[in-house]
Amino acid sequence: MADDIKNKKAAKKEQEKKTKEQDKKTPEKKGFIKSLQKRKIKVEKNGKTKAEITKTEADEENKDNIKKIKIEKTKADISKNDNKKKVKEYYDYSFIFAILFLLVFGLIMIFSASSYTAELKFKSSAFFVKKQLGYVVFGCILMMGVSRIPYTLWIKLSKFIYAVTTFLALLVLIIGKDVNGAKRWLKIGPINFQPSETVKVAIIIFLAYYLVKYKDELHSDDRKVVEKKLWILFAIVSVPTLLVMKENLSTAIIIFLIAFCMSFMGTVNKRLHLAGALAMGVALFTAKPLVKFIYDRGIRDYHLTRFLVWAEPEKFSRDGGYQVMQGLYAIGSGKILGKGLGLGMQKFFLPESQNDMIFAIIVEEMGLFGAGLVMAIFAFMIYRMLIITFSVKEPEGVYLVVGVLIHLSLQVILNIAVVTGVLPNTGVSLPFISFGGSSILILLAEMGIVLSVARTIKME
Repeated sequence: MADDIKNKKAAKKEQEKKTKEQDKKTPEKKGFIKSLQKRKIKVEKNGKTKAEITKTEADEENKDNIKKIKIEKTKADISKNDNKKKVKEYYDYSFIFAILFLLVFGLIMIFSASSYTAELKFKSSAFFVKKQLGYVVFGCILMMGVSRIPYTLWIKLSKFIYAVTTFLALLVLIIGKDVNGAKRWLKIGPINFQPSETVKVAIIIFLAYYLVKYKDELHSDDRKVVEKKLWILFAIVSVPTLLVMKENLSTAIIIFLIAFCMSFMGTVNKRLHLAGALAMGVALFTAKPLVKFIYDRGIRDYHLTRFLVWAEPEKFSRDGGYQVMQGLYAIGSGKILGKGLGLGMQKFFLPESQNDMIFAIIVEEMGLFGAGLVMAIFAFMIYRMLIITFSVKEPEGVYLVVGVLIHLSLQVILNIAVVTGVLPNTGVSLPFISFGGSSILILLAEMGIVLSVARTIKME
């Protein structure tokens, strides 16, 4: 009997010891069970409650849902990456091809127009074309470099660029190099360039900045607010324009017309622009009789002589009209298909035929067909720039491309108009074709800006 009692006590102690060890291992579970027992929730034999079973099933369901969400997210990421791969950077290769075509064509025509003169003066028929080739190579590198720079950088630096180019335009009047009776060149070390060419691109960049910054005022319903901003703009533009006009009237006219056209597009109030256009039309219509009247009163001036040559080129054929007359002879003898490349005769009489009057040599040697081809390429370039303009979202980019388009169009129109005698001789070069380092470098830099703007266009 005593042994039985003793065994029972030992068994009880052993059971208590096991219970304590189990409580140490699963204190949370024990507490959870006790709390359920207090709330009179039935506990299953395996130690799990119905609530625990429900909770476990919910957890498993949540895990399945999480897995599904992760799978869907992964699929979405893959699809997103595929879409990113599909979106390509826009690069207008046809536009670049047109530029390269004009550059190569220009080199050929420069050699044809200048080989005789170069042989006489420099003992090398390829003198001018070699120099132009160097400008073209450097200009193409410059164009590709500028095309990789975000165009927004130029907008941020617009005030600085304007200030520097205006200062250079002033500096050329003080220490500029005199060539053919006009100070247009500035020599800095081994580099000779025309600051007037840099003013063109500076004005385009500054106007793109100004027209966007004051967009609300320029599109205001209050006419006084609009006109105030326009007068401020014209005052800013007039500073470098007047500095350039002192020695280079043709470039000054182009700078003014660029500003005029861009500001016309950038404002809702066209009253000032219509008045300006009317004034320019009247001035052009009355120019010939006015110039004759002034000349008859004994007034003589370098710029006045140019207008006299335009008014009566035959009368002044031995003075300033000689170049105009020789150009007209070249155009008249070209006919439909021309005399053949290198077979033109007027280049032997036409002064500086590789420069401003090169279009006359093109017509003489390649006829109306060659002239039409050149104008078609220019028209194609303008068309491509219009496509870029309509595809760009940012207004700064739009104004930059429009400004370059206006500049290119003006130079082509003015050059051809001068060669054909429609306008007075202004000394405007034919873009990409005429000989000249400053002009070709600035033009190719502008093409780089256009390509930089085009790169912001996204395509599938």
